[in-house]
Amino acid sequence: ARSYLTRTSRQVSSHRPQGYLPRNLNRRPVTMATMDGGEKVRLSFERLHYTVNVKGSGLPKALLQNINGDVTSGHVLAILGPSGAGKTTLLNALTLQQAGGSPSGYIRVNGEPLTTDMYDRVCAYVEQFDTLWASLTAREHLEYAMALHRGDLDVTQRAAEVDKLLHSVGLEEFQHTRAGSEIIRGLSSGNKRRLSVALALVKRPKILFLDEPTSGVDSASAVRMMTFLKNVAREQNIAVACTIHQPPASVFAGFDNVMVLSMGRVAYFGKAAKMAAYLTGINNAPTADTNPAEFILDLVNKDFTSTASVKAVLDKWSEGTGEAYGCDMEKGDGKPLALADFQRAPFAKQLTVLTDRSVVVARREPLAYLVRLVANFNATLFFGIIYIETRDKVQAQINPRTFFLMFCVGIPMQFILVSNFIYHYQWLSLKKEVKDGMYHPAANAIASWIVQIPMMFILALSSLIPMFALGDLNWDSFGIVLVLYAVTFWAFEGLAQAFSTFPNVIYGLFMFLNIYFMAFLFCGMFVDPEDVVWPIRMFCYFLPLGWTLQSYMYGLWHHIGNHKGVTYCTPGDALPQGGVCTAQGFYCYSEEDPSGAVCYGETGDQILESLSVQFTIFEAKGHYARNIGFIIAFGSLCRIGYITAVYVLTKMYGGQTPAEPSESYEITVDAEDEDDKNSLAVSVADAPPAPISKDDPDGTTFCFKDISYSIPGKKGEGDKRVLTDVSATVHAGEVLAIVGPSGAGKTILLDTLTYSKGPGAPAGDITLDGHKMSRSVFVEQAIYVPREDNLWPTMNPRQHLEFAFKNFRPELDADSLKAEVDELLSVTGLTSCQDTRAGGFLFKGLSGGQRRRLSLAVALVKRPRVIILDEPTSGLDSAAAAAIVTLLDNIAQKCKAAVICTIHQPSALVFAGFHKVLVLSEGRVAFCGERAAMAPYFASVGSELSHDANPAEAVLDLVSKDATSEEAVKAILDKWEDSKDSKNLALMSSGVEGKAPPSRRGAAAGAVASTFHVFKRQVALSLVDPLQYIGRMAAVPPIVAFFGLVYLASRETNQKQVPFRLFYLWWVLALPACMSISTLIGSNMDNRSVVYEIRAGMYKAWSYAMSTTLVQIPALFILAVGINIAAFAVGGWPWDNFLTFSVTITCTLMVFDNLAQLLAVAFVNPVIGMLAFLGVWSSSIVFCGLVFRGEDVVWPFRLFYYVMPLKWTFGSAGYDLFMPSTFSGAEICVPGATITYADSTVSTCSPVGYYCDGMTSSFGCWGRTGTQVLDTLKMSYESLSSTDYRGRDLGVLLAMTAALKLGYIFILMKKVSATDSPQKPAKVAPRK
Repeated sequence: ARSYLTRTSRQVSSHRPQGYLPRNLNRRPVTMATMDGGEKVRLSFERLHYTVNVKGSGLPKALLQNINGDVTSGHVLAILGPSGAGKTTLLNALTLQQAGGSPSGYIRVNGEPLTTDMYDRVCAYVEQFDTLWASLTAREHLEYAMALHRGDLDVTQRAAEVDKLLHSVGLEEFQHTRAGSEIIRGLSSGNKRRLSVALALVKRPKILFLDEPTSGVDSASAVRMMTFLKNVAREQNIAVACTIHQPPASVFAGFDNVMVLSMGRVAYFGKAAKMAAYLTGINNAPTADTNPAEFILDLVNKDFTSTASVKAVLDKWSEGTGEAYGCDMEKGDGKPLALADFQRAPFAKQLTVLTDRSVVVARREPLAYLVRLVANFNATLFFGIIYIETRDKVQAQINPRTFFLMFCVGIPMQFILVSNFIYHYQWLSLKKEVKDGMYHPAANAIASWIVQIPMMFILALSSLIPMFALGDLNWDSFGIVLVLYAVTFWAFEGLAQAFSTFPNVIYGLFMFLNIYFMAFLFCGMFVDPEDVVWPIRMFCYFLPLGWTLQSYMYGLWHHIGNHKGVTYCTPGDALPQGGVCTAQGFYCYSEEDPSGAVCYGETGDQILESLSVQFTIFEAKGHYARNIGFIIAFGSLCRIGYITAVYVLTKMYGGQTPAEPSESYEITVDAEDEDDKNSLAVSVADAPPAPISKDDPDGTTFCFKDISYSIPGKKGEGDKRVLTDVSATVHAGEVLAIVGPSGAGKTILLDTLTYSKGPGAPAGDITLDGHKMSRSVFVEQAIYVPREDNLWPTMNPRQHLEFAFKNFRPELDADSLKAEVDELLSVTGLTSCQDTRAGGFLFKGLSGGQRRRLSLAVALVKRPRVIILDEPTSGLDSAAAAAIVTLLDNIAQKCKAAVICTIHQPSALVFAGFHKVLVLSEGRVAFCGERAAMAPYFASVGSELSHDANPAEAVLDLVSKDATSEEAVKAILDKWEDSKDSKNLALMSSGVEGKAPPSRRGAAAGAVASTFHVFKRQVALSLVDPLQYIGRMAAVPPIVAFFGLVYLASRETNQKQVPFRLFYLWWVLALPACMSISTLIGSNMDNRSVVYEIRAGMYKAWSYAMSTTLVQIPALFILAVGINIAAFAVGGWPWDNFLTFSVTITCTLMVFDNLAQLLAVAFVNPVIGMLAFLGVWSSSIVFCGLVFRGEDVVWPFRLFYYVMPLKWTFGSAGYDLFMPSTFSGAEICVPGATITYADSTVSTCSPVGYYCDGMTSSFGCWGRTGTQVLDTLKMSYESLSSTDYRGRDLGVLLAMTAALKLGYIFILMKKVSATDSPQKPAKVAPRK
């Protein structure tokens, strides 16, 4: 389609057109006779405008201009229009949605302005996407809604009303089926729509709004839905307004009034039945046998009709009075509604009902608590096994035990991010419920908090029982630790709930993780709060984990048994092994620890005092009341934030009443272009071109015969037949459309024809020019264009085509390639947008129709003999869909290709572009043959198609058991099976083995050339795609610098800062590795395109893997250098080993990036991949050697210590960091030599060759040289060593990278090569 993006500005007057009647109470409103016995309600909207500010433009853009209309009780107003016409904007304005724009005008109900308070009481809105509670059944949804909206009814009355509603919406059979979600199976999409409508009707609204109520359902289901709405409007005296995307004729016939929008203006408003007469009156008479809705939508679609022509239709309407066309008139509005009569249940009742619902959801929803119960228990059980050696009460196990206890409280808090996910989807439901006036937001919040409290204690129990049992802890402390644990859970639960109100669940998850990591960092275990600069230090006191750990550690250590290895002494006395007795009054000596550095004490309180040298928050006091108070305060603050956000988003900013309209204002509008026409448009009257002669030497014939498909049944059940003996023949130049109702078998048939891996066993014959096809022949001769567009978001159409030509057509020189690209862009109507990026979820790009045409253009580069497409018109309006089908028709002729496509709900315009039609139902054929022969065939078997309807709609209704009956459909299928045409298809000869016809494209690019082309593309993508490298290059170094500010005191090379410098190193190694999760998200999206391109024969899997690796190495090295510059500069690290440190970081990032790539291709769902990645990353942190010694871990868990990458990174990086440094506070001496302390105490030098003067404890004296410090640290942190093992460590990291890369290639190749080839029909069980 050609572009109409030129913008101009003009001054628009909001005065009514000449002849428009001024509004007053005596104005004769548009109406039809209202139902007797009900209060009359009229929703009117006048002079409605809607503008949005455009970035870079001085004028606002008008989305709606001077919209006038109304709807009265007992009637349905359908709002139609092509894509971008303003339908959703109008509905947002009428429902007072806060959508980022500026509405103005008048919206009234019975003459009174529609306010948010009135909307809350008398309106209901069924959104396009159903927001239901996944774990609640249909009946439970209605029961809870009835209890909240209809508090005046008793239990028996409510049950009767629920039964009535279930019957009226057709959900009686499914009343005990849960709504379901991506995780929980439940209601079908159609039944979810019915349930959403039923929930809205519980309120007994006076006005009901619906957005696309028939979206995603077939014609028969759409007719049932609209018939139901019409009946509801009449029986319950409700005014119904709904938007409809592309109504079939049968649906359009059920409308009362219709409003057609285009370019934000009204093209028609009035009786649906009179629309054709109106169009005839303005010289745009619809052609015979045309769906009026399709006709007018094409007529006012500026993408496929000139802007001037569309404007002429809009101006014709503006010249009129603005009154609805063809409607009867009445005088006066209904009397103002008595809002006091519309009351919901009192607050106490709301709280009771919502608490009951929260309990049910908590019990059933696995993500609410069950998953965390299991995860908490397994996590602490896992840590208990890993730290099993800490049961031995010896000095060497005190530091590991401290980390064991810390991880047992810290890691389960991380699992709360799952609740952020579930709270977000609950928020979507409650936001709608609150807006519709079901309950006050505070009632739902308090109900959830009531359920949270006992569940926090249950979660705490699941964590503490394995920790106490395996850790040999004193059960006397269990009670207070349980309270601390539960209160901390409660605080973080409030944090997750507060972040659940973010518009995107991913944002909420990342925000929670950021706060969680900050709480971990500032908990007092990894940094001394006194060393942190202000204002960063406030996090040490604001975040709750530090207060938890202080009391938690005291409660556990205070009651613990005595530890061995301690000898008491008098402070100041000389010790036998050298040195003097410190102020703590005890010392430790062993051959493993001749320095006595690992000496904490015998009793729990002594141990806490010693640990406080390194972990300054530890004390020999519990401070239980104070610390629990601080934790509760944090949790309360989070909940105040949550309830504030809910109230603001639903009450304050959840509704927006229009402002008074201005008399005139300036806006931007589309420029007029009298000559702008779409070359791809098609007319229903156009006859398809004659098929290519079968004698054409370059022609082709694609056949499939007796295609059947069986899916294995459950144990004890037989196989389920989903396709039975489907046959068809398509010649070059022909387009075969496969149509059928939902569940007919269209997708399974397409999977079989494209050799895709499915859940069952295909059978039958597929041939090309008489030769049997195979997967390899299909790759060579055919192309498959799936429903989802597999495009690269940051590449434009020209770049997509150039890349495809270089791989499919390497013989072309530069000039020829450019000419071919230009021609294909022109043929597919993409010239005007050739420099526009395809777009994705991070940024906008091509429109839906443009993306479809680009996908088709890429497929055509291959010059295939067969083109198979799945739903090529999905999501497009009638004109855009017709343009795609016209393009297919032209391509089939020009490229001499056989085209097969599935179509869900073809319009008459689309249907006219097909040569042949294959109609499926229940997995069987109802008709197969020429499009023109379809109607005569059905007439010949006594099932004549309606002459005034779209033939496609008529036949779909005919073969849908929902529209007719199962017996009627079976009769039609049996008649085809017995027909002469069916038998002729069955007589098609099976294919013969032999050489397939030669490929038209010639030789593809060689291995080296294709790898080079992929490499060039990946380099270009890496420079613009934020999810690959540039995003991390911008974000990670500042994060590392921030942590450097937190550890700013560690720049001082003294004894106190040795462990804190080590902890800063830990974060520098761990955090950049975690950020590789962005690679997982990006790769997961890219993999769809990669798999598609490889299956299409564009390049090989190993070519892609090698290309990405060649880009990955320098990109990650640059990232590592940026990280290290920040760490070395802010952290005051010695620059001596900067280069080797950078290589170590690069290798580590390569390990985690390749892990992310592997998980991205292994798991289709990115959330599962992200959780798996975080699991490996967390385990790598635990097993890096910082928090326990590998030799203390029992087999087979000790294996993790050696296979996790950060252990090897930590050893190499620790050597680079500490070896060049000298640390003050320690003096070198000769072992055995006499030394004199500052207080004149004389002693001998210990065997380690250094001493620390003036220290009150032997713990914390690490050494003066890098070698001495590393040797001392090694006693607690086994990965560190003063021996240079950097070569070994880097070798292990590179081996891990190679293993992960090979695993990625293996899984990628497995996905690419997954195929099902049809077997002989005899191998399939006979039809039952």
